[in-house]
Amino acid sequence: MAHRMLQDPDADGWERSDFPIVCETCLGPNPYVRMQRIEFGGTCHISGRPYTVFRWRPGNDARYKKTIICQEVAKAKNVCQVCLFDLDYGLPVQVRDTALGIEKEEIPESEVGKEFQLQEQIHKGQTESSFGGGGGAASDMLLRLQRTAPYYKRNQARICSFFVKGTCTRGAECPYRHEMPVQNELSEQNIKDRYYGINDPVANKMMRRVTEQPKLEPPENQSITSLYVGGVTPDITEEDLKDAFYTYGEIAGVRKVASRFCAFVTFAERSAAEAAADGLANKLIVKGIRLRLMWGRPQQGRQQQQLEHDPMQPIPSGAGGAAAAAATAGGGGGGGGDYFGLQQQPAAMSYPSMDPTAMGARIP
Repeated sequence: MAHRMLQDPDADGWERSDFPIVCETCLGPNPYVRMQRIEFGGTCHISGRPYTVFRWRPGNDARYKKTIICQEVAKAKNVCQVCLFDLDYGLPVQVRDTALGIEKEEIPESEVGKEFQLQEQIHKGQTESSFGGGGGAASDMLLRLQRTAPYYKRNQARICSFFVKGTCTRGAECPYRHEMPVQNELSEQNIKDRYYGINDPVANKMMRRVTEQPKLEPPENQSITSLYVGGVTPDITEEDLKDAFYTYGEIAGVRKVASRFCAFVTFAERSAAEAAADGLANKLIVKGIRLRLMWGRPQQGRQQQQLEHDPMQPIPSGAGGAAAAAATAGGGGGGGGDYFGLQQQPAAMSYPSMDPTAMGARIP
């Protein structure tokens, strides 16, 4: 009996942890979340080993979430224990491995082979991921797809099965969503396919979205060298924007419009502006915030386009005053009508509906 009490309790290889490895989205917006810790409360869906299960509710309108894989398996792929998304980029494993050019590893088919592979990684100290964030330069696909903010809609409650059958009697008190399910490729997901990055429908949809994104076509007017930056928050300064654009060429000026939450970056040459538009389109991130990039338009051309599309816009007083002055000078006779030397007053603002001759009437 004594030899059993002297044994190491950690010699069995089962996981004992005090906090899970989860992403910010799965953890929820509440910093004071109450979490349940169940030691050896389940078996890992990948390795089959017993591990410490954590369960919590990330929000009032969210469903309860719990860890589904052990921490050794999560560290090997640098993924969340709940959603199996990458911890640094918030993307599926298949998208991350494809973008970084990581070759797929051979997966043991038997349970004994999986356990042996995991034990070898633990003994060699390879359970820590070697492709985490900051290890190398991120590819264009990662910059286009990575999430810069938590996506809490992923934590919403599941669809009520009784509502689908038409027998739910709870009404507004039902904790589940009263929506009809949509049957598509995303409704058939596998945990092992998500973890190993093989035939993941979510990853396939994201990679198709990258190829279908429209390119930022340069305008025909060669004099335009300004780029519009949208979604600029107050903590982003003009110096931050210069640091993001200066590698593409000489910057003539940066003007931030705080009231419109936007900015305009003007380059000295058109070629520099085109290079910046091609290099930062759909992947401009400043201080962890994704910004929208578009080509700028001249102010005069935008006003003319607005008048062409909306014929009910009022005629400026300057134009009306000039027309009235021209009419007076053309039909006023020899000496003109202003005998006292008074300055000609501009005509008042007039609308097309105020013209009495618009409908064919004649003024005597």
